[in-house]
Amino acid sequence: VVIATTDNNSMVSGRGIERMRAAGIDVRVGVCEEEAFSLNSAFFTYHGKNRPLVTLKWAQSADGFIDRLRDGGTPVHFSNSVSQVAVHKIRAMHDAIIVGTRTAMLDNPSLDIRHWAGRAPLRLVIDRKGKLPASLKLFDGSLPTVCFTDSDTVSLNGKKVEQGLLDFSSDIIPQILDYLHKRGIGSLLVEGGASLLDSFISSGAWDVAGVETNHSITLGSGVAAPSLNNARETERFFFAGNEIALFERV
Repeated sequence: VVIATTDNNSMVSGRGIERMRAAGIDVRVGVCEEEAFSLNSAFFTYHGKNRPLVTLKWAQSADGFIDRLRDGGTPVHFSNSVSQVAVHKIRAMHDAIIVGTRTAMLDNPSLDIRHWAGRAPLRLVIDRKGKLPASLKLFDGSLPTVCFTDSDTVSLNGKKVEQGLLDFSSDIIPQILDYLHKRGIGSLLVEGGASLLDSFISSGAWDVAGVETNHSITLGSGVAAPSLNNARETERFFFAGNEIALFERV
């Protein structure tokens, strides 16, 4: 029997191998182990690090900005009709997707997979004091949504969401990941904005990043795109003039 790698779920790890060997079966472990980890990265991250696999995703201009202004104005749309399909495919590959308060307010995203087929991820939004308006698409009740606040006394003002509690006096990233791990969420897509992405990067709690660049748009100034550290590029795809580069944390 050939096995690529042992199961790192503590409830079953190695037991099957032990039983086969006890029965006199020749078991070889470690064949194509690296490929097995790559194919099942969310599973191994969930059980090995006690958190979901975290993918960061953002779109940027040719000169490295993700928006013109930090606190207002019409948001810039970098994705085209072709790359948007790829982005929604990435969403469908994750169990949950999260945005921060500013992104929810200014971009009013649906965080659905309307340009792809499959299961939509659980929508997550950070709204510390419950100030986001109930009219936002995230609160339309079309998909399960969790709104993170700092107290169960925060009024959600009739929003069709589930409330999650965070202690904002300490780092919220480990709290979010712990919440998702306890909920059985194996993978998380972080779509912004810049502050939330930077928080995941600085905490070291990320595994993969997808960066879309629109080479036909130059902003000159604005909100700078996040800067990845300890990362290596693994793949690069082109979608009607846009490119998406994939990175993994090393």
